[in-house]
Amino acid sequence: MTIGYLDPGSGSLIASAVVGGFAAAGVAVRQARHRFASKFSRKQADADATAETTEPDADPATTEA
Repeated sequence: MTIGYLDPGSGSLIASAVVGGFAAAGVAVRQARHRFASKFSRKQADADATAETTEPDADPATTEA
């Protein structure tokens, strides 16, 4: 069974591809977890409610039309 010759440059390319794959998978998992958790979080709804209640109290002279 002959695999072929792997010089140090080829080994470095393979190693960086593997490390990059793990890093990309970690970022993808983190983003998916954040999206999933944000669906059950009240922080966004609370922030929207706070913004809506403070908006009518704004000074009409300083708001742009």
